[in-house]
Amino acid sequence: MTEYRRDRTGQREVLGSPDLLPYPIDLYPFLDTVNGTIMQPTEVAQRALAHWNAYLTDGSDEHKDIFLLHARWLLVHALRFTDDTSGWPLPLLIPTSTIPCRMLSALVQGNGLSVLVRAYQFTGQRAFIETARRVVRTFELDILDGGVSTPLGIDGLFFEERGIYPATHALCGCMMALCGLYDYDAIVKDDQITSLIAAGLSGLQAVLDEFDTGYWTYTDLLHKRLAPPSLHTLHILLLDVLASYSGCEQYTKLAARWKMYQSSSKACLRSLIRGHITSCYERSLKPILQRIAHHQRARSQSSPITDPALTLEQICVPIQAFPIPGGMKSVLAGVARAMRHQWQMTYLTNQRGQGIDSLLITQFGYGRATSPWQFPGVWLYCLCGGYTLFHWLRRHADVRLVLPQDGLYTAAFAALVGKCMGVRVVCMDHGNVTHLENATFRAERMQAIKAYPRARQWLARLQFLCYWPSLRLLARLATSRIDHFLVAGDEVEAVYRQCLGVSASRITRYAYMVDVAHFVPPDRDTRASIRAAQGLSEDAIVITLINRLALEKGLSFALEGIALAIAALAPAVRQRVNVLIAGTGPLQSQMRADITRYDLDSVCTLWGEAGAADVIMLLGITDIFLYSGTRGTNYSMAVLEAMAAGCAVVASTAPQSNLRLLAEGRGCSVFPADAQGIGTSLAHLCNNPLLCRQMGQAARAYVELYHSAAMLKRTLLRISHFIPTLSEVSSPQLHGEQID
Repeated sequence: MTEYRRDRTGQREVLGSPDLLPYPIDLYPFLDTVNGTIMQPTEVAQRALAHWNAYLTDGSDEHKDIFLLHARWLLVHALRFTDDTSGWPLPLLIPTSTIPCRMLSALVQGNGLSVLVRAYQFTGQRAFIETARRVVRTFELDILDGGVSTPLGIDGLFFEERGIYPATHALCGCMMALCGLYDYDAIVKDDQITSLIAAGLSGLQAVLDEFDTGYWTYTDLLHKRLAPPSLHTLHILLLDVLASYSGCEQYTKLAARWKMYQSSSKACLRSLIRGHITSCYERSLKPILQRIAHHQRARSQSSPITDPALTLEQICVPIQAFPIPGGMKSVLAGVARAMRHQWQMTYLTNQRGQGIDSLLITQFGYGRATSPWQFPGVWLYCLCGGYTLFHWLRRHADVRLVLPQDGLYTAAFAALVGKCMGVRVVCMDHGNVTHLENATFRAERMQAIKAYPRARQWLARLQFLCYWPSLRLLARLATSRIDHFLVAGDEVEAVYRQCLGVSASRITRYAYMVDVAHFVPPDRDTRASIRAAQGLSEDAIVITLINRLALEKGLSFALEGIALAIAALAPAVRQRVNVLIAGTGPLQSQMRADITRYDLDSVCTLWGEAGAADVIMLLGITDIFLYSGTRGTNYSMAVLEAMAAGCAVVASTAPQSNLRLLAEGRGCSVFPADAQGIGTSLAHLCNNPLLCRQMGQAARAYVELYHSAAMLKRTLLRISHFIPTLSEVSSPQLHGEQID
């Protein structure tokens, strides 16, 4: 019977010798073919496992001795990066860098872990299990932190065969990593490792179907090259192993389907033909096209990087209009702030705004003639934008990332040019793609046409009729060529996944950045003096709305809700309520009429247009912030800024992210166009000033944690190019020792 004890970390260890664990796969047939190349730690670990299985089969001392020799080699050559992490880094060749780079591999870490576990089980030497514990730690860490995992889905992880970004999502490496973790968990029986395995299985299951082409399997999801026959066989074997370990029927069914591909002559022929075509393109045609595109200025001929820390990476940001006030400007300001030590951003825009002295901006197009908001201007916009981007990239041969700011017209020309130039293109969509399926937006556009002169209406309707098919075509073109998508809201992701067929592995969620240091709540005396300057008493209950006075902001429902709330308050509380409405827009005259209609003239003040400093001042004197939008995507920057300022927030769930932001007592969420819900929430908060303060404190703490520059930077590094710095605290000599 196996005995256990608790070590100093509280984990359970094996003291006796349980039944020796065979490795679930015979690796001998794959030793020279896994991924096409073999690095030394990989070969050592896999040969060790092959000899281990041979030893368990025939009991040969020769196999046992070779296994132990390989295991001790891995023990000696495991580099220690921190006090609790170890691993076997592989060399990484970067043509433009003279700095030697290394990366960890989940495949190597997983194979090495399986060897160390068996060596400990066989010898009982604590050095093996101690090193194994440090190796396991790399599976818990993100690649950004020196590990091998990357977040995938809601709570999933994917263990990367190449520990760099952008993540490749290689199937073999992830499954071998899971096998190693299962081996370790079988010995240690640690709940934390069990949870880690569950997260890995969740991440794998989220993208597993993407590896299936319908006739063969992909090696990874970044390059999407078909797996060689030997690797396809290994995929099947590993999937069967994980099915037996996890009990997941999906793995069993998928493994059976992949076995059928091997027995289908049509599938084998199709994979062979596609493999040869891809190989010819990558080796011959692609280099020629890129040399032509760069006009003999191939990226490999650019000046080598001697110290990446001293070099800012050039990033091109195509955007329809910049800089103009609004959410996109605020989001990009957050991106620039978060990446100021890594990126130098150049903005490629059709409409140049004000305040551009400190920004690098290149303009294209011919004003309204190339506006993307109507047909045929949307096509002229793409042609002019694509031409300008093409020539800009030719002048900047070291650019590796283009970041278009919408998923329709801008993404379309950026994707085509990026593919031609061999540059990674990541679309940062702000909600434009939802226009494709938004009936309300179409109705608003049609309503605007009715205000045109009669002769102009017919032409506008004809243009409108051609505009939507154009948008759909551009969206399809963009989604088929874009490398990755950055989305912030549920609505945008739903359109990409359900309507445009974008796979989960190509989508990353990000959170808008808000600098809470700009929204520090003023002290009591300062707050009172600012209120006095605005004609407000110190004990006033200030409700503030800051947004454009437009139909989609739901202001008619906001005013009705305010009227209902005031009617429900006691007279002593009612007389303290003041409502400030900041912003301008097409509904300004309608707002004045509605204020009079609801008898709110003594309560409501139309404050006018608010600049950045005005917004900070208004939020500093606000008790309750009201957002009543009926149409929205991603995040509402107005809501985030109000939360950062410590205001109690009442907001509609359009966009849906407001529901998540205001959960757990951080605010009150109401349905869109729900005047009764707005009134009830406002009345409740007006009668509970302590609750307002508690909500504001919780909201500010949440924004400070989850919408910081550090969190945004981590997301942006994941979708761009990142190589971790692996510095060991102890450096064994890695050269000169050979394993026969």
